[in-house]
Amino acid sequence: MFIKNLGKRERILFAACIVLAAMAMIYSLLIDPVVNRWKILNTQISAKKAQLIKNTRLLSMYKTLEAEHAKYQGVVELGTNEEEEQRKALSTIEDVSRKTACHIFNIKPRPSKKLGNYKEISFEVTVGGGIGEISQFLHEIETSREHLRIRQLTITSRLSASEKLKGIFLISKIIFP
Repeated sequence: MFIKNLGKRERILFAACIVLAAMAMIYSLLIDPVVNRWKILNTQISAKKAQLIKNTRLLSMYKTLEAEHAKYQGVVELGTNEEEEQRKALSTIEDVSRKTACHIFNIKPRPSKKLGNYKEISFEVTVGGGIGEISQFLHEIETSREHLRIRQLTITSRLSASEKLKGIFLISKIIFP
């Protein structure tokens, strides 16, 4: 009825509009969701490929990682008490001091810092001795089984004895609470 009143050109334009509207609906209801889903799946496949490559690389390094893990397994204890770790570190510092003949003048514990999944405990240690004794002290601290690290060091000469030095060290240890 309505179409019978239209001219030939108007009927062609009306048919073209209906075809365009139908194509737009098909695109928005069928094609666009399928394409979006395809893109999402492609992204997921790429992520899984990257994860697979990473896991394959780790698997090829398995024996090396196991050897590295075994080396530290006896040293690092998960869930240990912070005070117990401080006691072990201080005990190690005192043992190294006795072994190297450095005299400890002062030890000041610093507040522990929470750094992600671990904590860092640190001590400011003041020692005195000769250059050889202090260098041996530094070496023994760095190579200790407690994995202590020297974060800062200041070495000055003592006024009363020129061959004697005074060292102020910031010694830290990483713990896993």
